[in-house]
Amino acid sequence: MVTLGLSGCGLIGQPQNKSAELAEWFTVTSPVFRDGGDLPARYACSTYSGSAALGKTPPLRWSAGGVRNAQSYAIVVDDPDAAGGTYVHWVVAGIDQAQHELVEGGRLGTMVEAHNTAKKVGYTPPCPPKGERHRYRFTVYALDTRVPFPNGASLQTALGDIAKHTVGRGRITGNFGDK
Repeated sequence: MVTLGLSGCGLIGQPQNKSAELAEWFTVTSPVFRDGGDLPARYACSTYSGSAALGKTPPLRWSAGGVRNAQSYAIVVDDPDAAGGTYVHWVVAGIDQAQHELVEGGRLGTMVEAHNTAKKVGYTPPCPPKGERHRYRFTVYALDTRVPFPNGASLQTALGDIAKHTVGRGRITGNFGDK
């Protein structure tokens, strides 16, 4: 069921909204890790105790200047390497279209959060099983609406609503876990 929603919002496959084809990709960066590089341990779960893990969201920046009709942004954080299939760590929307950055542990007053795969509202930090290394994708979606779902929406509803309103997207991927 989650895979169906993920394919609709562009995490797997193509977006449902024709205006969000590959030409509408934009750049997402972070001052603390490079795309395809290691996600610093401070952003992981406390299981990695030797790392001063804080479990906060890493800072992100995006440049979506060429995306037309963007009214707001949403962010989906997922782990495509999870044992049971893609695991969604965070779904947030309602980020103002003038905002192009999220600070470490950032929460903006306009944001709404949906349930994640753990059926909790909010961010679940990376926490791969010991001995495994996983990829964590931070995908930013430009949306043609302000807030596509209510706070506390189900994962399936939130991902479907993001898919319906996507007009552009960008992604940065960080790796974390034992090597």
